[in-house]
Amino acid sequence: MNKKTLLAAALLLSLNTPALLAADLGKGARAFDSQNYSAALKELEPLAKDGDPDATNMLGQMYENGWGVEKDVEKAKRFYTRGANIGHLDSVNSLRALKNQEFQVELKTVIPAAEAGDASAMNRLGVMNEFGYGLSRNPVEAFNWYTKAAEAGLVSAQHNIGRAYNFGTGVEQNFAEAERWYRKAAKQGHTDAMFFLGTLYSNEHGTDTSRDSNVIAYAWMHNAAQLGNNTAQAIERRLVMKLSDSQMEAAKELSDSYYQQYVAPYK
Repeated sequence: MNKKTLLAAALLLSLNTPALLAADLGKGARAFDSQNYSAALKELEPLAKDGDPDATNMLGQMYENGWGVEKDVEKAKRFYTRGANIGHLDSVNSLRALKNQEFQVELKTVIPAAEAGDASAMNRLGVMNEFGYGLSRNPVEAFNWYTKAAEAGLVSAQHNIGRAYNFGTGVEQNFAEAERWYRKAAKQGHTDAMFFLGTLYSNEHGTDTSRDSNVIAYAWMHNAAQLGNNTAQAIERRLVMKLSDSQMEAAKELSDSYYQQYVAPYK
């Protein structure tokens, strides 16, 4: 290999070293901090394409605020999400702050609608209280809104009450009440309620003692799986391994019965 070839190889290697990439990021960060956004964009875009989370986070801020680029909140969200998906803390915080702004806007319509008695709005306000979307987390307030929405006949709210009792979220844990509310929702075709009924019985927390708990668990899980719940499909396979031939036959019969009663009418 001649001297020119060696020099070319050395140059090519240097262009791909982390040190130079770090220097480019540093140059982009300095341009960003000094509000020289055209220079920042030039440095950060190639790094973002290579997946650098610091670069994607800064680009997200630029698009969120219209700094040196046309404002594009959805594009900002995509940049933040790329970093957040790999656990980049700054990206996680940026994405959370952006979503919180959106939730604050949403609350302006959700709160008055909920207070006016709209069932969907009441349930949504419950979700926002439970998970802290746009406001401080308040599981007790969430449960109160779920109850109001459920009393108005909203199926998803009935499921949420079941979930609250199941995990003791905003109310004292009570598996019997969880089952009662899950059943209300499941009987109206709610897939997640079917899944959670299956988990109750697979964990031997169900109230029906007339059959083996795994038989009942399978019947609910199978229907949830048929409706597209991937986790239910995995649990269903494990339940099959626990059941004897006679139990499996009983489980399939019960599953078919549930299907005819609670799934077929809503397909």
